[in-house]
This record gives sequence, structure tokens and C-alpha cells, in this order.
Amino acid sequence: MTRPNRRKFLKATGVGLLGGLAGCTRGGDGGDGSGSDGSSGGSDGGTGTDGTSSGDGELAIPLSEYEDADIDWRQFEGSSINIGAVQHPWVSAIKPAVPVFEELTGIDVVWNVLPEQQFRTKRQTDVSTGAGQFDVFYMDQVVNQFREEGWIQPLDPFFEDESLFDEDWYNTDDLFEASRWQAHGGGYSDTWTGMPITVEVQTQFYRTDLYDKHDLEVAETLEEFRQNAQTIHENESDVVGTVGRGDKGYGMNIYVLNTFLRQNGAQLWDSFPDDSGLDSDGVINAAEWYVSLLQDYGPEGASTQTWSDVLSTMQEGRAGHIVSDANLFWPGLTGSDSSVADNIGIAKVPSPEDGQFSPNAFNWQISTSKNAQNSEQAFLFMVWASSQPTNTWMHIEGDAAFSVRQSVWENDEFRSQVGENFAQVTLESLQAAAPDPFDRKYPEWGQRYSEELQRAIAGQKSAEDAMTQAATIAEDIYSN
Repeated sequence: MTRPNRRKFLKATGVGLLGGLAGCTRGGDGGDGSGSDGSSGGSDGGTGTDGTSSGDGELAIPLSEYEDADIDWRQFEGSSINIGAVQHPWVSAIKPAVPVFEELTGIDVVWNVLPEQQFRTKRQTDVSTGAGQFDVFYMDQVVNQFREEGWIQPLDPFFEDESLFDEDWYNTDDLFEASRWQAHGGGYSDTWTGMPITVEVQTQFYRTDLYDKHDLEVAETLEEFRQNAQTIHENESDVVGTVGRGDKGYGMNIYVLNTFLRQNGAQLWDSFPDDSGLDSDGVINAAEWYVSLLQDYGPEGASTQTWSDVLSTMQEGRAGHIVSDANLFWPGLTGSDSSVADNIGIAKVPSPEDGQFSPNAFNWQISTSKNAQNSEQAFLFMVWASSQPTNTWMHIEGDAAFSVRQSVWENDEFRSQVGENFAQVTLESLQAAAPDPFDRKYPEWGQRYSEELQRAIAGQKSAEDAMTQAATIAEDIYSN
């Protein structure tokens, strides 16, 4: 496996990406995402950087990159915006370029960066009370709760304002379909609920040395994955066949299972909100496969394994292969903290032999509230921050690895930095991704669904009984 310039890539991302992305898909018990490294400080009242790429005082990105846009960048000169964000590598990656936005628009940017759970609390207080402190804020699985409560502002009027947006220059089609879909409330909204800023997609990681030793082929099907796990588990004394998220939390075990149920031809909500689909044959088949896999070839205590447990087990060379998030795990598995850094391969997630490849993906987006004082200025920031020039710079000069733009994953310079195989597997996975639909009560029933799956992994009930109960719970939550 070839990873050109991997060390350069990892130097910038190894700690920030691993720590910051801890909260990307977390939710509920077992996944609050509140710790990690503080990839950016707290409220610093400014950009916290000089915005230069060298010591000569030049802006990180030339203003000429934005001059072709038919946008009145200077129409709000002299104003300011407040951004509410979680401690996250996107913040670290974009901050050095924010002086470009300030120079381009004359708008000052004030950051309010908090640990994830603290941010969630402050964000809800801000929008529910109508305070409107944040002009721009991170948005996640609660998007449809916020939308239906009338707390976030649809962005379509801003898209239709010719002084604020230029479609030919921005090119929304360059955004992955999965990213656009989640920025429309995960299929529940006809309007833009925010602008996508990061994405992570599920992939398969495997130990190339163990695969060579046991003459294994990279699994394309779920059965092949199970067989490979069995071979490693039974022939390696200190290595389990696989490890996976077993802990409860809507960003934990069900985030992985939801890939396999879709690949089995099932979906969440066969008929919303009356039939959750959780007791369908496809869901039960997927749950039975995942539960038996972890019970038979996983570590002891598989039902309590979090995403970080999965990562550390693989980093320490104690597992043969895993399914997890490419953009979350790759730096940690191939960086200096990994004892198997030179023996990690990446491939697309396996699917049923007669199923359809459909990995899960998660996007952070940035939104604005109904009561924000500077929503138009906020939208200009969203356009600038997610535009192709800014996004490309973040991933080539800033060494980010979570772009929502297909053009970045096709960029030769970026691919040479992160490795052709990583880039291609991620690109193809993102093109086929089918993210979770976050209905307005997903955090509530998703938590309960995950608790039922955890009980099955722990051997307290069968996978079928667990999914049948999860279906009843989800449907009762909407019927009450």
C-alpha cells in the first residue's frame, strides 16, 4: 500500500482530526463527544490567527479566487458575525483563512467555540429563547427538531438573492448528494437547513500483515468479512477477529448497523411516522449478523465498546479488521500513535452478496437561527467557507480530510498527500453513501433503539426480539 507524503498529512491531522471528530456522529449515552483535544480555544473574540500562510503578511488565499463570483461581498462592510461551534478540526482548519473572509467582505468574525455537549446546551438555549446570539452555528442530528420548532431559518431566500449567491461560481452540484440531502433536513425538508461543512463515511480497515499471513482476500461481502474475522480470531492468540461499536448511543452501535440494514434492502421508517421498519426482515437480518459477529469474534465486553475503544484496539494491534469512519479513523490508525501504522489497509465496507453497497455518512452543517441579527452576513460566511477555493485550500494547505466537495477528493495534489487508495475509497464511498434520515425525534427513539441493540450484543435478548421492541418504542414515541 502506498501513502505518499503520509507523514506530512498526519503531522497536522493526527491529533486534531482524531480528537475533534470524536463528536462528529456521537449522541446519547456513550457518546457525548464532550472531551477531546480542544482543537480550538473557547470564545476568543476573533480569529485567533494572523491568517497568513507565511511570514510575508500575504493572505492565506488570494482574494482573486473570489473575484469571479457575481456576489456583492462588501455590502455589509463594518458589521460582524458571531459563530457558535464545537471543538472540531474544521474550526482549526478554517481559522487561518478567516482573515481572507474579513478582508473580502469587511465583516468581522467572532468565534464562540465550546466542548460539544456544552455547545449543544448553549445552542438550544440561544434559539429557544429567541436570544439570537449566534449568527452561524453548528447543526447536527437535531436539525428537524429545530426546523419544526421554527428555530432555524431556511436558506432558500438567500440562495435566490443574486447579491448573495452565484450558482455558476459556487456549483452546488460539486457537493456530494449525501451532503446536500442532509442539508435538506435528511430528506424531511424541501428547503436548505444549512450548508454542509464536513463529512465522514464508513469504510473497512484491515491488517495487511495478517491478511498476507493467512492468505486472506479483502472482504467484499458480509459473509467474507465474517470468514476473515473467524480465521484471524482462531489463529491469532492475542488478536480478536474484529471489534465494533457495541455501546448505546445514536452515534454508536446503530450508526454502524444502519449501514448493514440498508444494504439488506431495509430502511428506517417504511412509512413515517406509523411504521419504523425496525422489525422488518432486512433490519433483523442485519442485526443478527452484527450481533453474532461481535459475540463470536469480538472482544470481551463488546456491548460497551465505544468508537474510541474500537480505534485503540485496532491501533494497538489487537484486532484484525473493523468497519468505521474513514475520515475519523485513518489519521489515528496510520499515525505515530498506532503500532500497526504501516500495516493498515482501507477498503469499502462489505455488503450482502445480493445487497447494495450503501455506507452510512454523517455531515456537520452550519445554520442560522430565525432570531439571528445578521443572517445575511452569516449566509455570506457560509458561502465563502464552503466554496471550492476555501475548501480546496483547507484540504491542501490546511491538511483537512473531510471535504463535502467531490472536486477536492479528485484533486491530484490532495490525493498525493492522503494517498491514492484512501482518497479513492473515500470518494467512491461518499458517492454511494446513504446517511441516516434525522426525523425530529430521532435523538429520542434512536437512543432507545441503540439500547435494544446493546442488549442483544450483550446476550440479554435475541436480535429479533431487540429489533421488534425497538420498532414498538419508535412508533409509540410518535403516537403519544
